[in-house]
Amino acid sequence: MARPSSAGAVDLEITGIENAILDLLVRVDDRHLDEMGLDKGIMKLVSADEQNAILDHVRGGDGEVLQPEIEAGGSCANVLRAASLLGVTASYSSAVANDDTGRLFEHGLEASRVRNRLAHIDGVTGTSVVLVTPDGERTMNTHLGVCRQYRAEHVPEDDIRRSSIFFTTGYIWDTPNQIDAIEHAIEVAREAGARLAIDLADPFAVGRSKDHLLRHKEHGFDILFANAEEARMMTGLAPEAAARELGKTIEVVAVKDGVRGAWVHRGEEVHHVRAHRVEVVDTTGAGDCFAAGFLYGLLRDLPVRTCCEIGIAMAADTITHLGVKLSPDIRERLTAIGHQGQRETQQRLQAAQ
Repeated sequence: MARPSSAGAVDLEITGIENAILDLLVRVDDRHLDEMGLDKGIMKLVSADEQNAILDHVRGGDGEVLQPEIEAGGSCANVLRAASLLGVTASYSSAVANDDTGRLFEHGLEASRVRNRLAHIDGVTGTSVVLVTPDGERTMNTHLGVCRQYRAEHVPEDDIRRSSIFFTTGYIWDTPNQIDAIEHAIEVAREAGARLAIDLADPFAVGRSKDHLLRHKEHGFDILFANAEEARMMTGLAPEAAARELGKTIEVVAVKDGVRGAWVHRGEEVHHVRAHRVEVVDTTGAGDCFAAGFLYGLLRDLPVRTCCEIGIAMAADTITHLGVKLSPDIRERLTAIGHQGQRETQQRLQAAQ
């Protein structure tokens, strides 16, 4: 993958900006979603009071205080933490408050060796109550907190200029100041020669920010990740056709289709990669880990099909855990997939000569 064309040292591979969120993961039965009128598998913006009401609703029958499992979250931050565990150098920016929640989020970045470029703003750090049903599906109820106050002045311009890829998600086009910030960051990335990668992230985000996303689809994004529903909302097409359509203006497109695997499009190449069969515990962060693995492969100049295989292996691994976690041997397994992809490519090139 080509490095940025700007002068100066290049010591980062990915810089990302999005919403800093601490996840509160709770196992629930489907009836709780029905009783609260929540749409399964969808992210919903809520107030802090609504979050507390949700936690009260799913509290144990004995009246004890519910203790959710706490993890640093946020889609972009998940991608960077997972990629960093594979050896990718990464930097992350958003806004947190000077509270315990913000400190826990910062600790999550530091533990994953992601460079901390967080702005500190008075208020409360964003949180998401993630309800995990027995089938492993996650339903997110998110209070964004101070990350909605992120501004252009907070953008880590130097990090973007030193990065190969600038990454964000569809969630960031929210408040006017956030929109100004992300548009400024994209301009900095373009001027520096960094490639722009985006994960559409959620049907909710696509529905809210479709105009911005369509504009950048035509003359902005270099790498795009979407699930089948997000791709349909952008194109009106089924996954394979959507990947081809999006690929008309975007260099690399990956459309995830759940248990049916994923379609990836690059130039004249179109590949379908099957999903792994695993026991699903929690789908939280599956798409984030897919993007992390895929970007890791691109940064290592692996064939695009191999990048997709690595992404699917990452997603398959994380859904066997509660929360965005990966198995201790994941890096070794993904390295083996990469080596196999390189061998197969060399064999095809030799056969074509």
